[in-house]
Amino acid sequence: MLQRIPKLASLKAGAARLALLCQLGVVALLQAPTVQAESQIFGDYTVHYIAVNSTFIAPEIAAQYHIERNRRGAFLNIAVLKNNADGSTTPVTAVVTGGKQNLLQQSGDIEFQEVREGAAIYYLGQFEFSNAELLRFLVEVQPGQQGAAHRIEWTTTLYAD
Repeated sequence: MLQRIPKLASLKAGAARLALLCQLGVVALLQAPTVQAESQIFGDYTVHYIAVNSTFIAPEIAAQYHIERNRRGAFLNIAVLKNNADGSTTPVTAVVTGGKQNLLQQSGDIEFQEVREGAAIYYLGQFEFSNAELLRFLVEVQPGQQGAAHRIEWTTTLYAD
């Protein structure tokens, strides 16, 4: 069963989320009112996820990660961490698949690419959207590329910049 991290999560969980965002070079996202990073715990794993407008990141960062910047472009950033017995976390590889759907039931798959940066591992998937569009995301994550896949569903409204 899905469990959400409480809003008053531990400093360790908050620090892990901040580290993931910093590694992508999108510290400015913390100031953006329409962007919210979330996470869910699945047994021994925590999955962090966020939808980000591509214009929120600097052109050089976008180029480094092969993200196409445009006013109607966005991407999902998914990271999977193993929750260790000592309270620490370890990034792990995963099989990540998913897609999006709007209010008119128009849907599309999102292809994810693995990114490794130092010890960090995360998955980026690009997609297009219409201004002020409410999108429903459905992503399945299979930590360690084996065992059960875990389903994450959330909605986000994106705005063209």
